[in-house]
Amino acid sequence: MSERDTVGALRVDEAGRKRQIEFFEDPRLPGYMERLIESYIEKKTGKPPDDQVVLDRIANAILAQKSRYWKERQVSYRKAYHVLGYLVYHAPVYVVQFEHILWQIIEQGLSKQHMRILDLGTGPGVVPLAVIDLLNRIGSGTAEVHAVERSEENLEAYNAIVPAAAAAAGERVRVERPIRADIERLDPADLPCGIDLMVFSNVLNEVRNLEIEQRAEIVVALADRLSSDGTIVVVEPADLANSTTMRRTVRAIADRGLTIYAPCSFIQGTACNPVRCWTFEQKGEIRPTRLMERLAARKDGYRFVNLDLKYSSALLRKDGKTQHTYRVPPGAKFARLSHLRQHRDRKINVVGSLISGNLGDARTKVYRVCDGTPADPVYAVIPASLRGTNREVLDAVAYGDIVRFYGVLVRFNRDHDAYNLVILPTTRIEPVREVQPAGAT
Repeated sequence: MSERDTVGALRVDEAGRKRQIEFFEDPRLPGYMERLIESYIEKKTGKPPDDQVVLDRIANAILAQKSRYWKERQVSYRKAYHVLGYLVYHAPVYVVQFEHILWQIIEQGLSKQHMRILDLGTGPGVVPLAVIDLLNRIGSGTAEVHAVERSEENLEAYNAIVPAAAAAAGERVRVERPIRADIERLDPADLPCGIDLMVFSNVLNEVRNLEIEQRAEIVVALADRLSSDGTIVVVEPADLANSTTMRRTVRAIADRGLTIYAPCSFIQGTACNPVRCWTFEQKGEIRPTRLMERLAARKDGYRFVNLDLKYSSALLRKDGKTQHTYRVPPGAKFARLSHLRQHRDRKINVVGSLISGNLGDARTKVYRVCDGTPADPVYAVIPASLRGTNREVLDAVAYGDIVRFYGVLVRFNRDHDAYNLVILPTTRIEPVREVQPAGAT
C-alpha cells in the first residue's frame, strides 16, 4: 500500500450506505464471526460450545465479571473462561457498538481510503472485528490494523479469531500481529507512526490504579504516533461512574493540547466542568447470539443476555478540527446554562447541544443539553401534557447537534440538583442548520 493510497476521504456509494443502514436497523453479530467464536470455544475447551459444563463455566465467569464491575473494582479478562465469558456476553454488543462509532467517523469525512488503525487494549479483538465487518459490508476502503494487548489469553483468542475473520471477509483489512504490552508502560517508539485512527475502547476505565491526569498523560504520549489529521476514539460504558470519569479524562486530554471533535461543542467559548457530565449515546438492541439464547434458557437467564447498545464516547484531534464550528454570536440574546439560577421560573432563550437521547419515556421526554459552560446538569423536558409539533421535534436531532430554544420555562429540580428547560406549546425550537462537519476552530 503506497503513501498515496492513504490520501483522500473514504467515499461510500449509495448501495454500501444502504447495506450499512439496514444492518443498523436490525443489528447482530455477523454469522461468520459467531461461528469463529464458537469454534474457538470448542478448540479451547475440547467440548462443543453448547456443552452444559462449558455453559456453566461461562455463566459463572459472566457473573463474576459483573459482580466485580458493579463493585467498581478492576475487572480481569485474562483467565481462560473469563475471556470466553467476554466473547459470549460483551463482544456481540461491542462489535456493533464500534461499527456505529466507525460509521460516524466515515460519515463525518474523517476516514481515509486506506486507514492505519491502532487498537490499544484490544482484548480478544472486538474493534478489529467491527472494522472488518463494516468495511466488508460497505464494499469501500481498506485498513491495516495494529493492536496492543497485555493478556496472553486475550492474545490467543485474538490470533484465533481476528485474522480468520479478515480472511472470511475478503482480505479488505490486513491484520498485523498484535503487540503484547501494557499501555501503562508502552513506549510510543514501539508503535507504528502515521496512525489514522487510535482507539481506546473500554480500556482507560480499567486502569483504576491511575488518576485521571495520569490516564490523560498516557493518551497524549501515544498521540505522538497519530498522523496530523488522525482521530482518537475514547469509548467507555454508559454507567454513571465510567461515563463521568471518561468525560473528565477527555477534558484533561484536551487541556494538554488535543481538541475534542465530538460530541462536545463549546459554543459559548468556555471550558466545561465535566464532574457531573453523565452523558451517553443509545442505539437499538442487537439480536441475541445462539450462545446467549442457550444461556437465557437457564434459571435467571436474563443475567446472561446483553443486548443494549449504550455507550459514552468522544473523538479527539490534533489539527483543531471540530464537528461543529458554531459559536454564540456576541450580544446574542441567549442565556448561558451556567446562569440559569438567575432565571428560575422565567421564560428565556437558550442554545445548546443535545447530548443524550430520550432519557424519559414515551409520555415525558427528557434530553440532556449542554452549552460548554461549567453548569449544573440541564435537561430539556417535554411534558406528558404537551401536544403539537414540539412533542416530536427533538426526536429528529442527532446526538451532539446544536439547537436554539426560544421561550423555554426554567425550573429547578431539587431532587436532582439540576435545571429543567420545560418545552411549552409556544416554545420555538430551531436546529442550528449552518453547522458544518468540517472546518477548524
